[in-house]
Amino acid sequence: MIVTKLWLNEFLDLSAVSTEKICATLNAIGLEVDSLSTISVPKGVVVGKVLSCEKHPDADKLNVCQVDLGSQTKQIVCGAKNVAAGQIIAAATVGADLGNGFVIKEAQLRGVESHGMICGSNEIGLPKLDDGIWVLDESLGELTLGKELSDFPALVDAVIDIELTANRGDCLSIYGVARDLSSALDIPLREVAYPTSSGENLEMELYHDSVHTALIYQEAVKNPSSNALIDVRLGLVEKYDTNVTTRLLHYATQATGVLLRAYDERCEKIEVKADEENLESVYCDGKIISRIGINQDKCEGEAIMIEASYINPDVVSRSVMGIKCEKDDLYYRSSRGSESDLIFGLDYLAKLTGSEKLATIKTKQQAKFSSSVTVSFSKINNFIGQDIAEDKVIAILEKLRFTLSRDKDLLTIDVPTFRHDIVNDQDVIEEIVRIVGIDNIVSKPFVFAEKRRFNEAYEMYQKRIHFRKRAAGAGFFEAVHYFFDNREKMEKYKLPCIADNKDVANPINNDLNTLRATLVLHMLESASTNLKHGKNAVKLFEVGRVVDRERNEHQRMAFIFTGEVEAPSVSNHGKPEMIDFMTFASKVRGIIGAFSLEVADDENLLANPYESARIMIGGKDIGFMARVHIDVEREHDLPVTYICEVDFDALVYERIIAKGYSKFPSLSRDISLVIPLSMKFSKIRGFLEENPIENVVNFYPIDIYHDDALGDKVSLTLRFILQAKEKTMDEAMITGIMDMIVARLKEKFSLEMR
Repeated sequence: MIVTKLWLNEFLDLSAVSTEKICATLNAIGLEVDSLSTISVPKGVVVGKVLSCEKHPDADKLNVCQVDLGSQTKQIVCGAKNVAAGQIIAAATVGADLGNGFVIKEAQLRGVESHGMICGSNEIGLPKLDDGIWVLDESLGELTLGKELSDFPALVDAVIDIELTANRGDCLSIYGVARDLSSALDIPLREVAYPTSSGENLEMELYHDSVHTALIYQEAVKNPSSNALIDVRLGLVEKYDTNVTTRLLHYATQATGVLLRAYDERCEKIEVKADEENLESVYCDGKIISRIGINQDKCEGEAIMIEASYINPDVVSRSVMGIKCEKDDLYYRSSRGSESDLIFGLDYLAKLTGSEKLATIKTKQQAKFSSSVTVSFSKINNFIGQDIAEDKVIAILEKLRFTLSRDKDLLTIDVPTFRHDIVNDQDVIEEIVRIVGIDNIVSKPFVFAEKRRFNEAYEMYQKRIHFRKRAAGAGFFEAVHYFFDNREKMEKYKLPCIADNKDVANPINNDLNTLRATLVLHMLESASTNLKHGKNAVKLFEVGRVVDRERNEHQRMAFIFTGEVEAPSVSNHGKPEMIDFMTFASKVRGIIGAFSLEVADDENLLANPYESARIMIGGKDIGFMARVHIDVEREHDLPVTYICEVDFDALVYERIIAKGYSKFPSLSRDISLVIPLSMKFSKIRGFLEENPIENVVNFYPIDIYHDDALGDKVSLTLRFILQAKEKTMDEAMITGIMDMIVARLKEKFSLEMR
């Protein structure tokens, strides 16, 4: 983006600000200056007027001109095609040094004396405009004949080339850069006066909400005219065009950032609709002459219609993605963001052309703000690491044209449409930092003091790690299986299956055609495979997801132990025992913690109904433990095998609080009770746990005896572990505790000792 100091001065009073200060400020606020140059006209080049222009008597391409230089009239021979009598021109007088060793001297051209040179713009240190001489006008200032052009302020300017990042489309205009400088230099923007628009406004909905555009008819554009100042500035910013209408549009767009295009007299009847690529396009006689925000045929004749448009950059970028279509400078600007105040650009153009009558066709207006962001002053200061005065924060944002509302410490910021890149509070804080200046932020040593940030996902991750390590420590190997399973096999073993209307629509193969409801099926297959490869025992565990009938996911942990309890050794005479229920339960307890077992109903056809139990923790049923049914063992070529599956979420995972322990010895006492055959031990256990007796630290059944003499009753022997904290228990204390236990059981259940 190229700007000039004098052009910026049109919107911002920079008379007291040096060019060096402007460049330093632009760099400080993130608008990096790529290059800086100055323009000036050499001494000896003055304002002249062509009084007469006659053909050279001896050369067809030369003209003999009489030029009024104010104090004198000089004869100058000129070869430019566009020289004519009455023109105000730039004349280099004898002795003027135009650079590169080119000094104007007295000369004779084909026998005719020439006392100077009528110059083109590029010959006096300015950009090249049209071929031929440069015709001056009052746009440069008062044209006094004989006045040095180097004395015209409009021709002494600084040209600044700014390297913009792709998100700063708001600064692809003189006004946009001035807006940023206004905030950084704390200089208010100038109020620019425009001619009053009149005419009938016709409301039409032409495009979708993401496009904000207007088509404007302007009578004065039929006879467009440019001026010397406009042409020079366009040359400096590399936007000069030989077509006058195009020059005016380029100038207004460069100045305001509003995208402007013209349609000539061929387009009296136009139609706006989506083309075959679904791009909003302008049609004339069935031919596409413009794609809004992307490209347009060049206006060749008189402009009868002017289009001002704004398109959300994200929308226009997505619309052309994957589509091969020609793009021009319009797309470069629209895809990076342009000025959305279309009336601003159109009024500026009207001022250039002198238009007073406008007939407007508008589409639906896009929202004035692209987003709304809420941030607190305290967060701003914490983020920056330095206190910025609240008034200064507000002043910065208001000068950047943000709309603010304040509620105590909170600041709600409505972001203007031209700043589509501002989407969150960090973006707003970045705007404050760049205007304050990164060099003005006090440097502080880096301190890394991150707070502990635990959330549910992190806790679950740590829980998984904890129980996986415990399982590995107990000698189990981790298994990982597919989330899919075989529906026919699950139905065969009467395992719960997902509802038909929620099952997998396109299974990867017939063997994995549904989502698993248990981890056990895959583990049985893995255990069988390992045994067939020569293993004497297989101990596996898995933590994974399963689904219920409604396809809700649940986390489970499963175990399988098949084969020998230990490896052959001298101690077991080379014949280790096979795994049994109590040994398996003890190993699982060492992993998931203490639990109790209750009689289970028929789980499914995988479990042996005679060795199956529900696992209880804290009175809650969390899973099952069982020997694999003998038919399933045979089917998978397995020896004695035990399985367990529990609800992983129900496992207790919390910090263990150490408790003091008794230094005195513990002892045990047994009692045998006659209980009804239908009575379960869990009933007795629940009662004693709810009514604890001091110094009883544990109890459990050790024997069940049945005899015909007992009839419909059995003898249950319970062992109680007793231990006191203060002293060694004597016989009197022990007897008292046991009598209390018997008395409570007799009172509650009418039980007698055998």
